[in-house]
Amino acid sequence: MSEYKFFLLHKLLVIGINCLMLVALFIAMYRASLYPDDFNITFFKTIFSLLIPTLLLGLIGKLFLRNRCNAPI
Repeated sequence: MSEYKFFLLHKLLVIGINCLMLVALFIAMYRASLYPDDFNITFFKTIFSLLIPTLLLGLIGKLFLRNRCNAPI
């Protein structure tokens, strides 16, 4: 795989993970706003339950891309 294609796929992966993190933040804020008395608890439960899989997906995607392209981190 060419260096340009690796660079492009890596940037698309970064943009995708950033968008997923923003979506997780919006969902957590919305769910927390539904329960104003338990805002902090609801927010942190939601954000952590959504961010952990998102970050794992990014890590797996980066490892897959690196192994497939045989490029350095």
